[in-house]
Amino acid sequence: MEQIKSALKDSSRVRWSILLLIASVQAANYYFYDALSPLKRLMEESFNITSSNYGLLVAAYSIPNTFLLMAVLGGVILDKLGIRRTGFLFVGMMAIGGLITAYGASEYFSNGGFGFSLFNSFLTDYSPELKMMILGRFFFGLGAETSIVVVSKVIVKWFKGKELALAFGMKIGLARAGSALAIFFSAEIAESASHWTIAIWFAAMLLLIAFLAFIVYTIFDVKIDKQLNKGISIKKDEGFSFADLRKLITNKSFIYVTLLCLTFYSAVFPFQAFSPDFLLNKFGMTMTQSGKIASILYWVTMFATPLFGLVVDKFGKSATLMIFGAILITVVHLLFALTYFNPVVLLVLLGIAIALVPAAMWPSVAKIVPEYRIGTAYGAMFSIQNLGLFAVPILAGFILDGTNKFSSHFYTPIQTNEIIMNNCKFQSNYLDNDSMPRINKQLIATTYIFAVDDTVKWENETGKILSNKIENEGQAIWSEHEDTKTNAQGVFDIFPGKGKILSLDISYLNIYSEKYLINIETNVESKPTFNIFDGMLVYTPDSLDRIPLNYNVEDDIFSGLDSKKFEIEVNITDTTKGQNILVYQESHDVNCKKEDSIKIYLGKGDIKFANINYIDWDKDKNYFIKVRTPLDYTIAMIMFAILGVIGLFFAFLLKRDDKTSGYGLELPSNAKVKTKK
Repeated sequence: MEQIKSALKDSSRVRWSILLLIASVQAANYYFYDALSPLKRLMEESFNITSSNYGLLVAAYSIPNTFLLMAVLGGVILDKLGIRRTGFLFVGMMAIGGLITAYGASEYFSNGGFGFSLFNSFLTDYSPELKMMILGRFFFGLGAETSIVVVSKVIVKWFKGKELALAFGMKIGLARAGSALAIFFSAEIAESASHWTIAIWFAAMLLLIAFLAFIVYTIFDVKIDKQLNKGISIKKDEGFSFADLRKLITNKSFIYVTLLCLTFYSAVFPFQAFSPDFLLNKFGMTMTQSGKIASILYWVTMFATPLFGLVVDKFGKSATLMIFGAILITVVHLLFALTYFNPVVLLVLLGIAIALVPAAMWPSVAKIVPEYRIGTAYGAMFSIQNLGLFAVPILAGFILDGTNKFSSHFYTPIQTNEIIMNNCKFQSNYLDNDSMPRINKQLIATTYIFAVDDTVKWENETGKILSNKIENEGQAIWSEHEDTKTNAQGVFDIFPGKGKILSLDISYLNIYSEKYLINIETNVESKPTFNIFDGMLVYTPDSLDRIPLNYNVEDDIFSGLDSKKFEIEVNITDTTKGQNILVYQESHDVNCKKEDSIKIYLGKGDIKFANINYIDWDKDKNYFIKVRTPLDYTIAMIMFAILGVIGLFFAFLLKRDDKTSGYGLELPSNAKVKTKK
């Protein structure tokens, strides 16, 4: 067949511009998929969900593609209806799912917004927010997987016979950049925004932008189709038939590469969903730190995947690279499970592995399967892949809950009142799953103080706390991390108010009955410390929660800082006793939108310090202390390593079958190979 000519396709500049445009759709897809990972702890605290619940939320993405076979049907629809109509439908569905997810997490919904009563009326063991977010993830997954199939077919359409492996590598690398940005920034957005769910809304907005980007692409798709239809000796695409599926499932190489895809992504994506929480628990990192460290994996894949794609284009060795990648994944997961080896190094190695396999695997499919069947082939692979993406997060969540039965400890109101009223230390236990003490262990314990009304009481008969009721209906006043160590009996000390504070309900701070000095400092070079309010201030409880500090600064203190970002620090000091006692301290990253004014909301910055002695304890309420010890991820990580071993087995089978089938997986992309139909 004589090669079809297309001025657009033959133009390197146009071809790579199309790649950037269409890859941005998948990058937004990946960003949203991973945006919830750094927020696991916040969702647990805000919506009272367990690790199993979180696993179900992650898995909801794969329900339509696993049980409704939407990825397969999407591939069939793609082969029948073409790129434009299929993409418009499924990329749009992806954006709708993102908006539903963000709505389910929003303050408006939690406060009784549209649909709250309905979602609160069934499956009452799950919070309404969790159920609405699961619905959103369902619709997101309904569109997202088929949209990846669409993007993959676009790449084949524009790059087959040219830099196909490099193009796939670039596409995957840019998609991984979306994941990297989500893991890196999601927690930071949540902590710096007026409400942490802004991080989810931001991710949903990126999906809307991706939808607009695909609409722009359709203009070029129309043009290239017109040019291709003018080519000579054009072989018309064969329409889809169920015989296509039979040919796929009887092709051993396609079966092996599909099963490798299943096990590989089951060992990768679910780990990605849990990785920030894993680092937080095993290595004692903060939520923001764990997200930034976890993102290293994606930054590596972003740059390494195109490089490996280039290697495949020039030198081949696809099957060999897939084997090496599977080995690397297995080793890294085992080291994570059984050692405290430097997580940065391990994440770099894991990133290399995650770059190796996709860069070699996806172009290999184009050699194994004819182009007119490529949409169906990719759809079938994504559907099988989603079986793992559905089951493994749920399994990982159940493993975490099952192996961490004693990770949370509650203390009775009598105990709690004694501790907080007298500001005294108390002791807690660090137990394994067999209720045996973990002795001489360094750990970071998290302490929470809840205020509840007097209808929530300790059950004396069973000796248990109504923990769900406390966390659903109670008000979280205080939480902090404390670095401590167990003794020979597995017991460790906690000093409320002495750890690193994580959150505080600032309305409980007793700073309204006396006069306090509020001082503002800035880190801008040559800008002095200054007192905005020029004296003492008196606040009432009603106005304390969100005090907007609006002011016009005298003496041109912010002169020349228009539209520049800088940090300021707010200090509240008690001056009533003849000495300056620091009560509260927080910092804000702000922009001077106008040359002479900024706005700060007290209680919405990064908390640096809070004096627990200034908490105004309401005597009409009961208080409960909850201590949470780190989750043990050992068994969950071993599970991921086992998946790597199974993937290695299928990679070996694929390489062996390629020698007899002659698909040329070890050959460069431009090598002439007769593909079996």
